[in-house]
Amino acid sequence: MTVREDAARTMAFLEASDDIALLHQVIAEIAPRAKRMVGQILAKGTEDAIPPPADLRPARVPATKEEALRTVKAVNDFALLQVIARTAGRRVEAIEIAASADFAEGTRVRVPEKPRHPRTGPILEGTVEETGTQLQVLLDNGETWNGPPSLARLASAPE
Repeated sequence: MTVREDAARTMAFLEASDDIALLHQVIAEIAPRAKRMVGQILAKGTEDAIPPPADLRPARVPATKEEALRTVKAVNDFALLQVIARTAGRRVEAIEIAASADFAEGTRVRVPEKPRHPRTGPILEGTVEETGTQLQVLLDNGETWNGPPSLARLASAPE
């Protein structure tokens, strides 16, 4: 299988994934490498030398999780890294939009103290003040929490 085929299968896997922590992991894996690659490209030329994302669509048959993660680590082509990162980012955005529908203003929620994936640490309760792809929650302790809706849980729901 070629690197492009592996990337297309990885894209198909990411598009179907509901594991937001894994999607964030993929983006976090790619970001420093992409930044380094951009620096190398700019050292040799101008911004015009930076290639656009690869013109690639997801494959019909997705990679397994293990294959996808292996591909993310192995790809050294900047255009392919961009298209994989874009796929993961779009999936995160779709999940956050869907999650925000559960949290209207005034809804009581439980959120982790630190707004990061995976959801760990102390859990705090509060009331949603603003909703969208980012929630703003007035916590019971008087502080404001801002983070993705996918980290929030209804206060009445079991953890």
